[in-house]
Amino acid sequence: MKIYCVRHGHAEALPDASGDRPLTLEGTRELKKVANYLAYRGFHVLHVMHSDKLRSKQTAEILAKRVANETEPEESLLLSPDEPVFELANLIRQWHDDTLLVGHMPNIASLVSELVIGDESKDLVLFSPGTIVCLERHENQNWIINWIVRPELVPDRFLTPR
Repeated sequence: MKIYCVRHGHAEALPDASGDRPLTLEGTRELKKVANYLAYRGFHVLHVMHSDKLRSKQTAEILAKRVANETEPEESLLLSPDEPVFELANLIRQWHDDTLLVGHMPNIASLVSELVIGDESKDLVLFSPGTIVCLERHENQNWIINWIVRPELVPDRFLTPR
């Protein structure tokens, strides 16, 4: 089983009229590029979850369109920026389906650390906006970092679907 931990894309610095921070044009562009690259590589998930923040929801929708057969992303308060990661980590340990989670710093990095080394306070991965970290659970129930994709590593030829 794999869990894909994603930091939302670049968001506007200031809240909009609704009080939320939508993705910037560049953030949207980078995420579409990453989504196209993942689809090209045969990437697919059964579930997509995001926090209650607009930037996280927009990120999840962009990715789901290309890698989850347009499955409707689900909102989870466990992915909210101020939520402790322990409860979500325990829930994930019970899952069996490949799932993509879109969250925020520092929580998404803390979740990776909690699953891989059992200590959310240790830094394992630097999540720039739009970064995806693939965690894989082995038969012994231990998690490893399988791969990491950052938007700046994906060639611009993936700006359009392949």
